[in-house]
Amino acid sequence: MSIFKNKTSVISYSINKEMGSDLYISVDGGEVVVNAPWYLSRKQIQTVIEEKKQWILSKIKEYQQANNSSINKGTICILGATHQVRLYYKNTKTPSINIVKGNIDVVLPNAYKKVETSEVLKILMEKLYQKVAEQEVERAMEKTRLLLGIAPEDYEIQKLNPEILASCSKEDKKIVISSEIAKFDRNVIDYLILHEFCHLTYKIHTKNFWKIVEKYMPHYEKYEAILKNFSY
Repeated sequence: MSIFKNKTSVISYSINKEMGSDLYISVDGGEVVVNAPWYLSRKQIQTVIEEKKQWILSKIKEYQQANNSSINKGTICILGATHQVRLYYKNTKTPSINIVKGNIDVVLPNAYKKVETSEVLKILMEKLYQKVAEQEVERAMEKTRLLLGIAPEDYEIQKLNPEILASCSKEDKKIVISSEIAKFDRNVIDYLILHEFCHLTYKIHTKNFWKIVEKYMPHYEKYEAILKNFSY
């Protein structure tokens, strides 16, 4: 790797020596590559870089602008907050997704520009919900275990039917939570986990069931109202 410097710019470039007689410069993926005849010295190559400096910098700028521009893909809700989904295409091999300053940044390889990305985005969002749900359910489970002094034998987080947020098997003492719970804020998640813990003792919604719920969450009705269209 070589570096060209002057008062206003720094250009890093690599050199490929070839048997041909022509020197040419390429800017691919933001990287500058000089293909030069084997007999040219480094100083001679540096002189060419100086002559082509403005062209090289313009190509690097074009690449950076293309990779810093995003496509608006709407919004999604995570932990009760709305996030803007921003899609970027970059010189990378695999898709990725991250939460950055309140935004959901999805990065896809440049090769995806020519294909329909809706299914890819759907899969990435599901993975994000799964990850957030795993963290939040584990937190809420431990909190509720310490509160009630009981815990399920096992629990699982998975993608369920849209209208189902959770289920509990009193016989197996197992709780299943939908990854979609990641959309709700932590208070709602805490309530849902408490609700399912209570089902470990009472299979159906008896008076005693609601007494336990109310004992540990006196204002549970407001969370019931939020979840009224779901089964749990």
